Amino acid sequence: MKEGESVKLGRIRYLLLGALVLAGMACGRRDEDAKKLDDIVTRLDRIEKKLETPVRPPLPPRPPEPDTKTVYAVPIDGDPFVGPAVAKVTLVEASDFA
Repeated sequence: MKEGESVKLGRIRYLLLGALVLAGMACGRRDEDAKKLDDIVTRLDRIEKKLETPVRPPLPPRPPEPDTKTVYAVPIDGDPFVGPAVAKVTLVEASDFA
């Protein structure tokens, strides 16, 4: 073997050694990445389960029905009106123009 060939073989050995070291580091990193991906998949599964079974909030209680036999007194003294002042029934209309 000539001296030039041994230098080339030495360089090739160092390159192969470097490639093996990088490959080893990449393999270790794959395990970390696989674990992270597994965690993400687990979280997504939990989210999907929550979305598949939605929880409906309870309905608010219904207000009580108004008493139809109650008579309400509304003062209308001095307000404009149409019809006789001594009518048995008075309809009051309220509006707000704000």
